[in-house]
Amino acid sequence: MEPDELDPYWKLRPPSATPEAELCKCADRPPIVLQDHLSPNPIVCLRCNGEIPPEQIGFSAELAERIAFWRNLHDALFILWLDSSDYESWARARLEDPKGRVNVQGLEVVQELNSHRRTYYWWFQNTPADDFLPSSQCPRCSACLVERFGRLVCEACSIIVPNG
Repeated sequence: MEPDELDPYWKLRPPSATPEAELCKCADRPPIVLQDHLSPNPIVCLRCNGEIPPEQIGFSAELAERIAFWRNLHDALFILWLDSSDYESWARARLEDPKGRVNVQGLEVVQELNSHRRTYYWWFQNTPADDFLPSSQCPRCSACLVERFGRLVCEACSIIVPNG
């Protein structure tokens, strides 16, 4: 049975805990990524993409508030982009703007998280399946990207860009 057949209101209920299979199991504490994926916790492992529980990082309640605010702002823009209607182009421009509020705040959060564990910021890029060419330059500083854990990163800006 589908969730909506069991409970027609399931989308209005609080989210359940992250399933154990979706949590990071890496023992050596690889870098983390601030990456919104429409879930409550936007912090994932760079290596396995598994969710990192915030208590494993140990940041302050104030930083948790800033992460939640950034997540909500990013969610709002991302949902407008996903809608593929009146706001798609506008939302895409905000998500791709290196000087835009969502990216500036996200990078500020990443800098704070870097004091706890090496952190990168997942940079939004519209990636149509057929003709997507990964960028070779940082969207913020234009430096050449390097490969880390199979991802393209700008070490200076702490940014990861999609590579396919």
